[in-house]
Amino acid sequence: YHGAGDEKWCGGSDNQKLPETIQRTIGGMNMKKTMIKAVKYLYWGISWGCTFFVLICLVLYLMGGSAYLEQIMEQFPKQALGSVIVGIACGSTSIVYTMEKLSRSLQILIHFTVGLGVYFLTALYLEWIPRQLSWSLAAFFAVGILSFIVIWALFYLYNKNEAQKWNQRLKELEKEGREV
Repeated sequence: YHGAGDEKWCGGSDNQKLPETIQRTIGGMNMKKTMIKAVKYLYWGISWGCTFFVLICLVLYLMGGSAYLEQIMEQFPKQALGSVIVGIACGSTSIVYTMEKLSRSLQILIHFTVGLGVYFLTALYLEWIPRQLSWSLAAFFAVGILSFIVIWALFYLYNKNEAQKWNQRLKELEKEGREV
């Protein structure tokens, strides 16, 4: 077992007609499994984007009342869609961690680059962060990067813990099988 929710992939490929690069990237999975996994990660990203949108709105409301929510309410569809887009970019790109042929550093680089890139472009467009060059803009970028790192680390630690539990349970089952 390698990680929470990820099945062990077999070597080789059922996709002999695909270019070798794609076969290596897919890691031996057939296209149906790949599409199902991609849709799963897409929905996962959307749900996290919406969850963070609601949590941020609640925090803003608790900090300053309804005045902080006026801009969001005036442009609710754009704001909600922006959160969904950021959720997709951050959540869906985590599928790279299932691609065993990519090094861990490259997986992290792809995930951070796409996630943060889409977040900052969306945040600038929707004016979540100021557009003029200033210390506050630099602070928003620093907080964004730090937040991304903290969220990534929490998910990493959670998945690592889940994988350890699964591995321990598999060892117990294996041991029980030998004793019978």
